[in-house]
Amino acid sequence: MTTVLIAAPSSQALDLQLPEIGSANSSDIQFEQEYELGQAWVRLMRAQADLLNEPIIESYLRDQVWSLVPYSELQDKRLELLVIDNSEINAFAAPGGIVGINGGLLLAAQHEAQLMSVIAHEFAHLSQRHFAQQQSAAEKRQPLVLAGIVGSILLSGISADAGAAMLHGTVGATQSLALAYSRQHETDADQTGMRTLANAGYDPQAMPQMFALLASANRFSSDNLPEFLRTHPVTQARIADSTNRALAYPIANYKQEDSDRFLIARALTAIYYQSEEQLVLEQDKGEDPNNFQGLIRFFKAVKTGDSEAADQLWQKLASQWSSHPWVKIVRIEQLSNEKRWQEAAVISEELLALYPGDYAVRRAAAKLASDNGDLSRATQIYRDLIRDDPTNTQLWYNLAELYGLQQNLVQLHRARIEFFALRGEYDLALRQIEFARRDARRNEGQLGYLQQREGEIKELQKQMDKLLN
Repeated sequence: MTTVLIAAPSSQALDLQLPEIGSANSSDIQFEQEYELGQAWVRLMRAQADLLNEPIIESYLRDQVWSLVPYSELQDKRLELLVIDNSEINAFAAPGGIVGINGGLLLAAQHEAQLMSVIAHEFAHLSQRHFAQQQSAAEKRQPLVLAGIVGSILLSGISADAGAAMLHGTVGATQSLALAYSRQHETDADQTGMRTLANAGYDPQAMPQMFALLASANRFSSDNLPEFLRTHPVTQARIADSTNRALAYPIANYKQEDSDRFLIARALTAIYYQSEEQLVLEQDKGEDPNNFQGLIRFFKAVKTGDSEAADQLWQKLASQWSSHPWVKIVRIEQLSNEKRWQEAAVISEELLALYPGDYAVRRAAAKLASDNGDLSRATQIYRDLIRDDPTNTQLWYNLAELYGLQQNLVQLHRARIEFFALRGEYDLALRQIEFARRDARRNEGQLGYLQQREGEIKELQKQMDKLLN
């Protein structure tokens, strides 16, 4: 694995005075430069961070992020979402349209509008371009300074200490940069994010509600703050200011209920992080006419392999849940685990016919085909998925595994080339090119492709070396 973390700085080095990140002159830094730097750093982050491999949760968060874009003030709408497998509360955004969301944020938000308020806030940091460091004209001409900021923000998505170490290693003795946003930038992001939230049809009150939830959850432990609160400090004054701002919005027909998709994704997140009792306790505080607790128990039975309980709970599910495509995906998982292939296939084909573009539905179909030994069909589904989502490392990994099972060595190596390149592990990618070249023998088409890809990866490697050295 490529390592980008610099040796941890001393406590004195970490105790920097926090400067403002961004200025009125931030437009001097071109969007394209930010985008290229973000893309370079995100490759390394894919190797550093554990990415969540739960298609329903991924699909939900991806759809929610993109649903907010038309209502945002983003000028550059090229976005890349990273769903981090971490139960801590965190979300971040970095130049180049990189948006990161921890699985723990979905669990922390008790309502969909609260989750969307955090995403809207991060969009505001991007649209307001708060990442361009207020520096002298000479410093602005040094690309490594901006590169360090981008890398630090991304690595802080893994941990605050990692981001601080990267930043310290990049700027050295200047001690002029830091990860935390300035108070003014947070105010700006709150204002802009709230506009985005309201324009998208969500109650602006959700933003101060989410702030209050975060502050309440961590009021007893200032030494163990979630990463989001380290870089986005929440004070009572900020909550009050946000509440007053929300009250100034006209009364409108905002979305009053959480979507079923939110409830399903949140329930699966709770099971994944073994925090389902939190959701059960929340439900105990009010009515549960649609037996949401039954859905949680069904998910848990499937994930823990309790087949008998899963069958019983499935029969008792309210039609609101048993008819939902994502709940049916979990049913497919249960049937597949029990090798009830025909029953699973009937549901899968039905879902593909009704929801041919749904990421989670397609992933479920690919997994079912693979588990059932239909490797050719699984391969085709993954190839189609990659065509729509070419930077998804999990898809490339799964495709490589399938090619390996089929003894298609050239395609196995080609898939691994892309997997390693997307993670910034260029030496490993180049090694796979050599393996593929050996197995391709005299296939001129394959050899020509490999030569071209080798040149492209070596160029990416040079660019990364410039950022790190």
